[in-house]
Amino acid sequence: MPIRSMTGFGLAEAAAPSGTYRVEIRGVNNRYQEIQVRLPKFAANLETKVKKELSSIVSRGSINIFISCERGEVEACELSWDKSAIDNYLRVLNEIKSEYSLGGEIRLSDLLRFGDFIKSGSVTYTEETLWKHLRPAVISAIKAFQESREQEGAQLVKDLKKILKEITKTLQLIEKRAPERVKEYRASLTARVEKLIADQPDPQRIAAEVALMAERLDITEETTRLCAHIEKFSADFKQDEPVGKRMGFLLQEMNREANTIGSKANDTEIAHWSVTLKENIEKIREQIQNIE
Repeated sequence: MPIRSMTGFGLAEAAAPSGTYRVEIRGVNNRYQEIQVRLPKFAANLETKVKKELSSIVSRGSINIFISCERGEVEACELSWDKSAIDNYLRVLNEIKSEYSLGGEIRLSDLLRFGDFIKSGSVTYTEETLWKHLRPAVISAIKAFQESREQEGAQLVKDLKKILKEITKTLQLIEKRAPERVKEYRASLTARVEKLIADQPDPQRIAAEVALMAERLDITEETTRLCAHIEKFSADFKQDEPVGKRMGFLLQEMNREANTIGSKANDTEIAHWSVTLKENIEKIREQIQNIE
């Protein structure tokens, strides 16, 4: 399953005996699954079925489904006739004929002059029949909705890969720069001590001080973990399941490592690069808000 955005749009129409259905689906990001369905009054009981159809393939997001139906005269009405009314008309007419010895046959045209015994009314369909009529349009709209989300997701992945590449480049610069800090600290410490004392600095004392500072400044664990998080984040692009929440957790860990690198920098260049790391991580955070 490709990465899907929670933002998407789907539209479909389908003609059926009960009318022509138009289904429109719109989705935006949400931490949870929220589905709102708007149906014509005559099909209001189908809300649960529509929600079930969509919730089975969408794990989270705020989704609105608008369903309308155009019902033509043929579909909306059916004709019926009132048998008891006709029986009464025939009885009365026959009594009149008998009473006054009138000849001739009673015809349909005669009956139509006296009463409106042909009636029209709305066609009624069972819930199961209505669902059979509506479901094809719902399925088609969901398919279009999913395709829209996948297209959006593909663009998100493309953007995320670019940002991750920038993070990796910045991390490589930091890793390359990190050992130089210790060398520069040794030279700086030696120079300061030489200014304070007349004798040559004790190499062992200098070495011990440098070793202590090197331990304080060591960011090997942080850079290693950050690299591992980047690899895991990239691997999620290929997962056959929703990964948005997991990406959010990974991003928290990435941001934590970037903050630690910045706090242990003690170096202008690394401090600037750590800011760049956090800026790019923030860009990713904004992007993954839309990933299912």
